[in-house]
Amino acid sequence: MTQIPTFTLARTGDQIPALAMGSGTKHRIKKKAETDNPKETATEELTQLLTDAITYAGFTHLDTAETYTTEVEVGEAIKRSKVDRSKVWITSKYDSGWRVEYPASTPSGPYEALTKSLKKMDLEYLDLYLIHSPFFHPDISYITVEEAWRQMEKLVEDGKTKNIGVSNFNTEMLEKILKVAKIKPQVDQIEFHLYLQNQSPGVVQFCQKNDILVEAYSPLTPILPHRITNGGPVDELVEKLIKKYGVTKNQLILRWVYQSGVLPVTTSSNKDRLKEALGMFDFTIDKEDFTELTELGATFHYRGFFNKYFEEGKI
Repeated sequence: MTQIPTFTLARTGDQIPALAMGSGTKHRIKKKAETDNPKETATEELTQLLTDAITYAGFTHLDTAETYTTEVEVGEAIKRSKVDRSKVWITSKYDSGWRVEYPASTPSGPYEALTKSLKKMDLEYLDLYLIHSPFFHPDISYITVEEAWRQMEKLVEDGKTKNIGVSNFNTEMLEKILKVAKIKPQVDQIEFHLYLQNQSPGVVQFCQKNDILVEAYSPLTPILPHRITNGGPVDELVEKLIKKYGVTKNQLILRWVYQSGVLPVTTSSNKDRLKEALGMFDFTIDKEDFTELTELGATFHYRGFFNKYFEEGKI
């Protein structure tokens, strides 16, 4: 089984596995359509997939969130896998809301939210807890981002999570937290791929300068035909490079993310595809090929999430 390398988190020195299995959008949508009470009810299909991700594919990092409604499956998968809790890194996220129709699930803030999530997952602690979105407004989040961060720090102090961070934050929102933080954010999870190398201006460089690890959701976007419907500028080069390195498209694209110093969060409904993904650690993209991929990718722009908010300058 492939040995998964790690990134080191600057504040704690904790070793975070460099590839995560996500249980987000596609799993949330399917679960919502099939389950009457998705937040409290574990589906057998997803529970088994997450179990297979651990025991068959070899994943050691599972990513979930309050808004995904998949925390309960993550907890069940840990039990079913019979793997020692300390051997699997668990990340979840506080649902801070993102528009009036979708306010924060837990109005009092992240402290109560994680307390409920831990009970739901039957876990004593998380390895990493993130604020899911930066859209803090009285009618959506009910508290300020500064108050939310104070609660996040209290979660660390009380042993409910080992590390804290954010998701979808731009430099302005990160600076707000850094000004008041006793415990600095360890991670910013953003949409990141060849066609979106900065979710917001300069955010990757800002994070790297401030010892904040960048995680990438939707890293495979450039090779997904339902998103890039008419093809993109890296297509021809990708075909050439998968032959050169003897790898799959998924492995090549995930490897590019990893070699960018970014932790990819990937997903699939197929346990063999999940196992295949770990092959990204079995080769290295040459410097010249990496540069060509990066430069070609930068000539095309595609954003899959929060388009309206970026266009209006709200993120």
